Amino acid sequence: MQDGTVGRRYARALGLALQGAPEDRLTRIEEQLSAVGAALDRRTGDQTLRQAMFNPTFSAGQRKDVLGGIAKAHDFDATALTFLQLLVDKNRLASLPTIAAAFRAEVDARIGRVRAVIVTAKALDTRDLAAIVAGLEKKTGKRVVPDVQVDPSIIAGVQARIGGLVYDATVKAQLERLRSEFNIQ
Repeated sequence: MQDGTVGRRYARALGLALQGAPEDRLTRIEEQLSAVGAALDRRTGDQTLRQAMFNPTFSAGQRKDVLGGIAKAHDFDATALTFLQLLVDKNRLASLPTIAAAFRAEVDARIGRVRAVIVTAKALDTRDLAAIVAGLEKKTGKRVVPDVQVDPSIIAGVQARIGGLVYDATVKAQLERLRSEFNIQ
C-alpha cells in the first residue's frame, strides 16, 4: 500500500478518535506527532532515534519504552503516545512523517486553517509579515499559518502559495511575463 494512502487512513482514524476534541488539543497532538515524525525523517531526522526505532535488534517493547520516555519528557497527550505505540505494534512507524502531514491537513481543515508558503527576497519584519498574513486571511476567509522562506533570486516582492493557488507579486515574475508578452529571448 502506498505511503500516502497509509498516512491518510491512519490520520483519518486518529481524527475520528478525536471527534469533538477542542482545537487546542487537536493542535497539540498534531504538533507532537509532527515533531516525532520530523525526528524520524530519513533525510533530516535524528539518527540516534532512527536507530532505536528501526533497528531490528530492538524489540517493540523497547521502542515503546523509548517513545514513552520522549512522551514523558515532553508532556505528550496520552492519545498521541497511544497512537505512536499503535504504530510500533503495526510496524508503521516509518510512515509517521506522512501520517503526521495528513493529520495536520485534517486538523487544518477541521479548524479552518490553511498553510501558506511565503517567499520573499529578504527577511520580513513582523509588521510586514502580519500585513501579508492579514491579506491572505481576507482572501481565503481562513486563518493562515505562514512558512516564510527567503529566495534572493526573486529580486523583490512577495510570492504566496496556498495549496495549488499562487499569488505572485515578485519582480522576477513580472519580468518573465514581460519577456513572454514581447517574445524576448
